[in-house]
Amino acid sequence: MSEQIKVEFEINAVGEEDLNNYESSFKKHEIVRVKNLSKETTLEDLEETIKALFVEIQSTYVEPPHLTAKVTIRAKVDNKEVKYLG
Repeated sequence: MSEQIKVEFEINAVGEEDLNNYESSFKKHEIVRVKNLSKETTLEDLEETIKALFVEIQSTYVEPPHLTAKVTIRAKVDNKEVKYLG
């Protein structure tokens, strides 16, 4: 069995909105998910997860002007060897 790596996905949907009594207003929806994936995970695999999370966030914020994804893998060096955190 291959080594598992904790991968964090952060999806943001942000946009300006018009509200009475405010000169400017913005709304933001955010999803944060964590998956344990094998070291053999490909960029294509990550893209599939991101696409699914985009669909999920757009169910609460339809057609946001700005839709972003951030993928984080945490690691450190221990005795000249990369160790994944999580």
